[in-house]
Amino acid sequence: MSSVWVILPLFIFIMYICTGTYCAPDFQITTVDPGFPRNISTNDPAVKNAARVTVYAYNNKSNDSFLFKELEVQKAMIQIVKGVKYLLQTKIGRTVCPKKEFYNLDQCDFQEDNPLKQTFSCYSEVWNITWLHVETVPVLRCQDLK
Repeated sequence: MSSVWVILPLFIFIMYICTGTYCAPDFQITTVDPGFPRNISTNDPAVKNAARVTVYAYNNKSNDSFLFKELEVQKAMIQIVKGVKYLLQTKIGRTVCPKKEFYNLDQCDFQEDNPLKQTFSCYSEVWNITWLHVETVPVLRCQDLK
């Protein structure tokens, strides 16, 4: 019982100090909660990079004869975990560049011919662990937009 009387005043004193100028308000207020996803601009350069990583993953898994590239990032979220995770909804389209040859995707135009033109809506999670130089796509689901 006597330990309660020692701890309680100490707790009240600490709470009193932290409501004053001794505790930095910047320390208590943050815009990013670790582990909690939040919206991020689809035009952010890191989001554009994550979308390109998504397309590389799709091209590596697909049996299509042509390369795909991103048409539009429709929605983007960021989550701080062990690294940074980007949660993306991306529209991708088939290009005129065959897979057998190496191309810079920026130089590949989209298919315009109706039988070859194809677009997908893809949900992906791109995990970037900068200090380990690791960038993976553990989740990639695409569906045809006909």
